Amino acid sequence: MDTLTDLAVFVQVIERGSFTAAAEHLELSKAVVSKYVGRLEKRLGARLLNRTTRRLTLTEAGEALYARASVALADLAAAEAAVTELTGTPRGRLRITAPVHFGEVWLAPQLREFCARYPDLRLELDLDNRLVDLVAEGFDVGLRISTDMSPTSLVARPLARTRLLTVATPAYLAARGVPRTPADLQHHDCLGYSLDRTPSEWRYRVNGQRVAVRVGGRIRCNNDGALKRAVLDGLGILRFPALFLKDELASGALVPLLEAYEPEPAVVAAIFPTRRNLAPKVRVFVDFLAERLQLA
Repeated sequence: MDTLTDLAVFVQVIERGSFTAAAEHLELSKAVVSKYVGRLEKRLGARLLNRTTRRLTLTEAGEALYARASVALADLAAAEAAVTELTGTPRGRLRITAPVHFGEVWLAPQLREFCARYPDLRLELDLDNRLVDLVAEGFDVGLRISTDMSPTSLVARPLARTRLLTVATPAYLAARGVPRTPADLQHHDCLGYSLDRTPSEWRYRVNGQRVAVRVGGRIRCNNDGALKRAVLDGLGILRFPALFLKDELASGALVPLLEAYEPEPAVVAAIFPTRRNLAPKVRVFVDFLAERLQLA
């Protein structure tokens, strides 16, 4: 078993790009990871890695070993996954990344039921609004809400759609007037999400065509929750997923605007590195989310 462990650690070092990243992924110390690789080199009587302060490179022996070991370990993982699926007991650690507001407001309240269904799973939830590199950072699945699901090297499974609403408080509209067309937004304080690709442009549908409208305002922020607080405080007009506005719309705290020009809905999607040999723990989590989002 020592050989199998050493091989698994060696492969992680190569695929993560460093001893530090492999140690974090495996939940081991960097010293232990180095020990495993050193033990493997000693057993084989060959140097596998050239180590410098800036990078790791494979020796010829390391390349040969990695080519075979990575395939063997992938096959072993697939075999274990097949057995686990038959027994119906997903287990182990599931690393998830999601946007901050989505994670706090919608995802976190779902975890109690999910954990009750799958008691052998340990969840590690990372909430971050940046575009995370799933492979490099060792995540099993990422969640995204976007109007732009352009093809990438990752696999995306759409889970639900949510309207993208333009909203403001009655008090703001009483003071500043109600915009009747997207062009009217140029005369209003629009609350911008700074991590958007084009935070100064909001897109609408006018006469069946997508139209970009330049907007501006006094507040721009990289946090959805803070923007929602700002619109509720009457500081401007916000464009926001309907999934997070149900209570405010029902109570009248926020008023929907420009519904005749509403853009395409945003897609809530699960992202994973590959569809091949998708682990049962990932599959049951994504299926659970799809089920819960249909009820939202």
